[in-house]
Amino acid sequence: MRLRSPAWWVVGLVCGALSASAQGSFQNLDFESATLVPISADTVQFAPAFPGWTGTVGGVQQGSALFNDVNLSVSAISIIDSGWPYTYLGGVIQGNYTAVLQAGVILTSPTTTEPADATLSQTGLVPLGTKSLQFKAYDPYSVGPAYALHVTLGSQQLSLIPLGSGGNYTLYGADIHTLAGQSAELNFTLPSLGSSGNNYVFLDSIQFSDQVLPEPGILSLSALGALLLGRRILGRRR
Repeated sequence: MRLRSPAWWVVGLVCGALSASAQGSFQNLDFESATLVPISADTVQFAPAFPGWTGTVGGVQQGSALFNDVNLSVSAISIIDSGWPYTYLGGVIQGNYTAVLQAGVILTSPTTTEPADATLSQTGLVPLGTKSLQFKAYDPYSVGPAYALHVTLGSQQLSLIPLGSGGNYTLYGADIHTLAGQSAELNFTLPSLGSSGNNYVFLDSIQFSDQVLPEPGILSLSALGALLLGRRILGRRR
């Protein structure tokens, strides 16, 4: 077996770098690049509303999205802005736009329905040096772990860790350091509640971060420490 000359190794490295850069970066992770092209009073064209993203409902790619509206039981994907009227469910998390996944059923005939998950997905290059994926989400009904938002990257289901919270969101993070520098598909899937009604999740502010996440045990100890400190201060005030 002949060894390659140094020149071939250089050419190989350069070609590999060019191939990686050609795969493209993730885009519109904060949903702020939306252009709303109306189809009707409450629907818009999907592609300009979610540039870079593919939306599927029950495995079927969507050509439209709801705008400032939701369904009661039929699965869909929405984009909302400051004109969103149903603030009791939640609202814009950050910036001008937020995505809303809704998972219930779809009509397969005028009298037949079947459960349909809702998914937002995108394929891109995970930046070099990435340690974690972070995003903000809100589940107004907290229907339980079986119906919680499922997040995968490169077909690996991510273990989500709550990192903090705001008025209408929880900041989640997941360790993805092994996927840095690789092209991978990112999926946010909301499981269907079936005929019980819609499962909702508000999603925003997705980012690839160089922040190393603390171990879950450390987060639990920190929360316990904060609780004990709060009780101690309250006891002193009393």
